[in-house]
Amino acid sequence: MRLGLMVGYSGATITLPMEMIKLADRLGYYAVWTAEAYGSDAVAPLAWIGAQTEHIHLGTAIMQMPARTPASTAMTAMTLDQLSGGRMLLGLGLSGPQVVEGWHGVAYGKPLLKTREYVAIVRKILARQEPLVFAGEHYQIPYAGADATGLGKPLKSILHGRGDLPIYLAAIGPKNVELAAEIADGWLPIFFSPAAFDAVYRGPVEAGFTKAGGGKSMDKFDIAPSVPVALGDDVDACRASIKPFLALYVGGMGARGKNFYYDLACRYGFTEAADRVQDLYLAGQKQEAAAAIPDELVDAVALCGPKERIAERLAAWEASPITTLCVTTFDPAAVQVMADLVLGADAGQPDRTISIPAPAPAAAPSPQDIFDRMAERVAQNPALVQQVRAVFQFDLAGAGGGQWFVNLKEGDGAVGAGSIDAADCTIHMSTADFVLMTQGKLNAMAAFSMGRIQVEGNPMLATKLQSLLG
Repeated sequence: MRLGLMVGYSGATITLPMEMIKLADRLGYYAVWTAEAYGSDAVAPLAWIGAQTEHIHLGTAIMQMPARTPASTAMTAMTLDQLSGGRMLLGLGLSGPQVVEGWHGVAYGKPLLKTREYVAIVRKILARQEPLVFAGEHYQIPYAGADATGLGKPLKSILHGRGDLPIYLAAIGPKNVELAAEIADGWLPIFFSPAAFDAVYRGPVEAGFTKAGGGKSMDKFDIAPSVPVALGDDVDACRASIKPFLALYVGGMGARGKNFYYDLACRYGFTEAADRVQDLYLAGQKQEAAAAIPDELVDAVALCGPKERIAERLAAWEASPITTLCVTTFDPAAVQVMADLVLGADAGQPDRTISIPAPAPAAAPSPQDIFDRMAERVAQNPALVQQVRAVFQFDLAGAGGGQWFVNLKEGDGAVGAGSIDAADCTIHMSTADFVLMTQGKLNAMAAFSMGRIQVEGNPMLATKLQSLLG
């Protein structure tokens, strides 16, 4: 079992417990997670954290899907992933109707279908196999509504993301949990009870794996619950520090009849207590609502007390299928204690505890590889000849370079080594820059403006090659 650190969302002003986060980084915590409600966002804090840490992964728990288009979310995730050296974990969620419609001003819609479409679009963008086209009930790309200009064009990300960037979904309801197990790489449950896993969660999780197919199972799925940890000798005082947090969610996070956390408490067997907490909270009696949270509910979802008691109760979490226990605390001592109990002798050695090796860098393609790929694309789409109507000559300086042509003017099109007469556009550049450009590591327009690319003929013709080069 790995450890995560949940830092949550801000109050009236945003501050980050950077010393505690740096401690978690040194100790070998797998990830730090930030959140958003209707104030600070989840991404800007992660960028701040990523610049000041070395090993710890950077997770959103969660980015609210209604706040961003799928493309915006993918762009943000790819950007932060590359700037952090591949540490991004993309946690997504819908939030609730009160925030979605009352804050973001968009329809709550059909949550399961909207989530499925959203994740599918993000994955298509990350995979970068083809220009983005999607026709769903909630999302149509390019947009083709009654007020569309008709100028929308399928695009492919300029930035090369990684198709295996992990996507997590926040879910607590049975259907949402099933969906997370089916389409996501990980699941971010709140108020998770290991004792209730078999009765409440196992069925939906395994149903999701079955729908996913391909042998998906627990060992290919990161269950990463947020777990409040209160360290101290007085167990009752530790529980009391967590009860207002539970009361806020069970009693006030949603309207009566539309509160997912109230429903979860009921599924755990605390219906009578949940009714009382909700009645008190909605009546404005927040302290009384917190006092009405049963000790048993706190112990079901949190770790409270001295180190010895936490160690004893931790056994239930370690025996459950969870793979990353995300500690929610404001106490650096609790961060250290959890590292001692979970990571043991590996605490302080992130190279052991992070446990996910960095992928080996892919070998750079040669110009021959690139032009072979271009030839395949021309063969697959001979209509390019009618669309482009131009002949291109490449003059690449350096090892493996030489002259290459792309004829998109005559016949079915042709790509090959050598020169061709009467080229409409001749492109001069170094072999190294050509390879970087086709990998998305060199912006063609920037290189042109810096003189690293010289073009004879109409330079605008060169932009028509983007679909072949990307």
